[in-house]
Amino acid sequence: MRIRYGYSITELLIAMLLGLLLLAIALTAFSSLSRSAKQAQQLAELQQTGQFMLSLMQNELQNIGFWGGKANVILAAETTKPDAPSPDCANDALDSGSFPSAELPFVTLYAKLVSSGGQLNCISSALKDSELLQVKRLIGQVQSLDMLKANRFYLETNWQHSRFISAASDGLQSAMDYYPYQHLVFYVQNQWREIEFVPVLMRKRLIRNASGHASMATDSIIDGVERLHFEFGIDTDADGSLDYQQATAHMTANQWQQHSSRIVSIKFYILLRALTQDKHYINNNIYKMGSHQFNANGDHYRRLLISSTVFFHNTQL
Repeated sequence: MRIRYGYSITELLIAMLLGLLLLAIALTAFSSLSRSAKQAQQLAELQQTGQFMLSLMQNELQNIGFWGGKANVILAAETTKPDAPSPDCANDALDSGSFPSAELPFVTLYAKLVSSGGQLNCISSALKDSELLQVKRLIGQVQSLDMLKANRFYLETNWQHSRFISAASDGLQSAMDYYPYQHLVFYVQNQWREIEFVPVLMRKRLIRNASGHASMATDSIIDGVERLHFEFGIDTDADGSLDYQQATAHMTANQWQQHSSRIVSIKFYILLRALTQDKHYINNNIYKMGSHQFNANGDHYRRLLISSTVFFHNTQL
C-alpha cells in the first residue's frame, strides 16, 4: 500500500503566516518608496517654480523707472493719448491709471495688501492677505515705425516731447523714438484644479485689442504661488543709495508719487506651495516674509519661501 505524504495544518498555517509577513514587508517598502517619491517630486517642483519666479521677478522689475532717458513722461499728460481701458487698473485716489492725466499723479510703481472685495477697479478675486504689485515702464530698444505692433502701446519721445500712441495714431514721425510701453499688475488668485483650489500667480497687462481699444488682459502665469510680499528701498536725499526699507503697508501716497524721495529697490518675498496635499506630511512651519508671516497650522502642503532684492535707477517724475 502506497502512503501519500502531504502538508499538515500546522505547516500550512506557518506558510501562510510567512507569506503574509513577506507581503506586509513588501507593502511597507512600497508605501515608503511611494512617500519618498512624492516628497522628492514635490520638492523638485517647488525648486523649479522657485527658479522660474526668481527669473521672472528679476526680468520684470529691473527696468522699473526706465522712460527712454529723454523727455519727462509727465509731458504726455498734456498731449492727445489713447483712451484708457475700461475698467482700468488704478487706485482712483492716488493714480491716473494706464496713461497720465492733468488731474491725478502718474504712479509708476505701487503695491498694496489685498483686502476683501475688488482691487484697483480691475481685479475681483485676489487672494486676501497677499499683496499685489503694479508696474508701469518702457521696455526694450527703440522701435522704428515699421516695427510697431498693432496690439501694443508706445511712448513717442525726444528730448522735449512725450506722447503715448498706438500703431494707428495720427502724426507718427520717423524722427521720433518709439519705446514699447507696459502697464502690469501681479497678484495671487485661487483657481480650481481638478480636485481642489490652487493658488495661482496672475497678471493683468495693458493691450490693444482686435477692435483697436485699450484693454487689461488677464493671464495665469504659474500655479503654486501662495503669497507675495514686498519691501521698498527708499532714497531720501537723491544720492542714488538706499537709506531705509519700508513694507508695503507703511508706504505713503507721497512715497508712491516719489516727490520728496525715490524708490530705488524692491525686496520681494514669494511663498510657494505644492499643488496637492501629502497626507503623510504635516506642516507646522511659520514662514517669515518681512513684516508678515504665514503659519501653516498643521496642514499637509509642502512650501518653499524665496526672496531676493532688485535695485534700479528710478527716473524722477
